[in-house]
Amino acid sequence: MSKSCGCNKRVISNTICNSNGNGTCHDVCVEPQCGTPEFLTVLAPVVYDEIGINVCRSIELPSDLLNEFPTAAYASAEVIDIDVSNTCNPTSIRPINSRPNCYEVTLTNLSVTFALRLYDCCKKLLTTATLCDVIYLPESHRHCGYNPDTNPSSVTLELFAPYGVSYTNGDIDSPELNYIGFSSTNNTITQGLNLMSVPKVLNFDIADGTITVGLTLVVKTIYFTQYQIPHNGRPVISKGTLAPEDESLCMTFVSGSLLDRNIKPLESCNPLDNKESCNSCTDPCDCACLTPDE
Repeated sequence: MSKSCGCNKRVISNTICNSNGNGTCHDVCVEPQCGTPEFLTVLAPVVYDEIGINVCRSIELPSDLLNEFPTAAYASAEVIDIDVSNTCNPTSIRPINSRPNCYEVTLTNLSVTFALRLYDCCKKLLTTATLCDVIYLPESHRHCGYNPDTNPSSVTLELFAPYGVSYTNGDIDSPELNYIGFSSTNNTITQGLNLMSVPKVLNFDIADGTITVGLTLVVKTIYFTQYQIPHNGRPVISKGTLAPEDESLCMTFVSGSLLDRNIKPLESCNPLDNKESCNSCTDPCDCACLTPDE
């Protein structure tokens, strides 16, 4: 426990008060501790609960994209962002009545932004394009991507959230579902409810100009929690080299020593043979050196 010293209510941390903990007078403010501690204190984002679903839909590709890259044969997709705050019918978060430690999250009208990569038949990358405003879980049954089984209008998930949720700008009327994506504006974890996604291209039909993308959506309850952990020392970082990686015979020769006329003409071994001894032959058919008659 931290100690209060004097009348001015100065509070000193345990590290300063206890120093190295062995009763000696060691002031860490003057001389820092040396050596490696047995335990480290970490503040880690801990997943308290999580649940996931799979949704799927077919997406019509822009005609100009296919016209520009008619040799496209393969495609892959990466989710950059998911907007859950659609003004028409946003995703909702509310505590469950009579169950104060749990919340229900209703996902609907998810506006997904993809990074779409097209490849030719040799798996050579042709282009990376952006697909914006692809709606999963559309609220309208008349939406082109709606399917009651694979892409319904909404899905409600129940999660254990004992320490509550985060609120947008501190507004308690705006509970937040944070999306962890691959943009500089959304690639961080927050306390409370977090949404993650993993896409998979199931079909790419260049004749019809469509792509079918399945999407795994996972909602996680995350809180930062402090732990003490044992460790095995600091990690060793692998070091790269700026030297050329060409290990060809010519590179070895150029990097080696200068040649000198040091061949001994009276030796019976082939001077181009790298064997250490003329008597090292085991197979006469493969042996390049000539053993003299005794």
